[in-house]
Amino acid sequence: MRKMLIVFMVLAILVGVPAMVNGAAQNQGLVIATSDKDFSNWQWRVDTKSTRFELIANERQAREFARALPRYARAAMMDAFADVNFREEVAIVASLGETSGGYEVEIGQVNINDRSLLVRVGMQSPGKGDVVSMIATHPFDIVTLPRKDAPKGDFEFVVFNQHSEAVTDKWMNLNGQNPARAHYPARSQWHTVRTGESLWSIAGKYKVTVEDIVEQNNLPNYDIFIGQILRIQA
Repeated sequence: MRKMLIVFMVLAILVGVPAMVNGAAQNQGLVIATSDKDFSNWQWRVDTKSTRFELIANERQAREFARALPRYARAAMMDAFADVNFREEVAIVASLGETSGGYEVEIGQVNINDRSLLVRVGMQSPGKGDVVSMIATHPFDIVTLPRKDAPKGDFEFVVFNQHSEAVTDKWMNLNGQNPARAHYPARSQWHTVRTGESLWSIAGKYKVTVEDIVEQNNLPNYDIFIGQILRIQA
């Protein structure tokens, strides 16, 4: 079922942990909660070769995305896309590909600023010994974002799972072009700010300087908030 993103400028929910986002407009743009599920304990025990995480900006891209799915799965995806007004919205899609029963995916939070769109998803796979159906399924989740709130020009589209692992990381724009990834060096990692952390403690953990983190994340000052996702370039 398609979900419309609701902007919470005061309160954001990240992986089930309430996060006051005072200063979010300066540091991370919009912080948008899309789900009230707590998927912090979900387990993902398989590889991600069949998963897809995409930002769909127009009807042509929607048709191409659905056409790549197994035939039985296309109708449900096209029904979801039919509710999207692509003149005013873009769609964020998280798809696990063809699986047996027992898999689940949920888009939990979106962080938006002028050069990145960060998406947090929960992915659940059956545990060892779990009884699951062998009927083929195609789990997916889709949310929409007002086009006016999407980053302008080239931006980085990054999707994290519940363990703060980046499962998709690419540069793109809404014009359908694929810009060269020259904005950041290729070797980097991500850190989710936890309770009690500061830029100084995070810098010490990764053996970088505070100034490095500020510059790499385009921060206007030294303020950070719980749940904020920071790029760390070692």
